[in-house]
Amino acid sequence: MSLPRQLRDESDFDQLPHNIPISATIADIEEKKGFIDYFLFVIEVRTKGGGKYLIYRRYRDYFNLHQILEARYSPEDPERPGPNTCTMPSLPGKVFLGNKREIAESRIPELNTYMKTEQDGQHQPRALRRLRPPTRKV
Repeated sequence: MSLPRQLRDESDFDQLPHNIPISATIADIEEKKGFIDYFLFVIEVRTKGGGKYLIYRRYRDYFNLHQILEARYSPEDPERPGPNTCTMPSLPGKVFLGNKREIAESRIPELNTYMKTEQDGQHQPRALRRLRPPTRKV
C-alpha cells in the first residue's frame, strides 16, 4: 500500500506568489523632526515578481526585534546549541551621544549585513508549506 504523494512540476520558489519579498536593502536614511528628532532607515524590499516597495524603520525597531529573537532563539550554552536555537548575528550597539546623521549613516552597512547573513545564502528551504499554493494529489 502506497501513501498519496503530491506532485510538483515546479520548485517551491517557483510556486510562490509574485508579491513575496525576497530581499531587503537599506537604501537611505530620512530625518524626522518634531518633539524628538530622529532618523528612519529607508528599506527597499524587492519581490519575486520584480516589484519593489519601501518601508521605514527606526534603529530601535531593529534593536527591539533583536532582543526578542535573542531571548527566544539563542542557546543557553553557546557551546551546545539545541535543535531550536541559533547563534544570532551581532547588531551595532546603541549610541546615545553624537551626530545622529553620522551615526545613522555609519549603521547602514552593518544593518545591511545584519539583514542578510552568510547563512541566508547557504540555506535551502525544505518546504514552504504556508506560502505554497495547493498541489494536486495522486
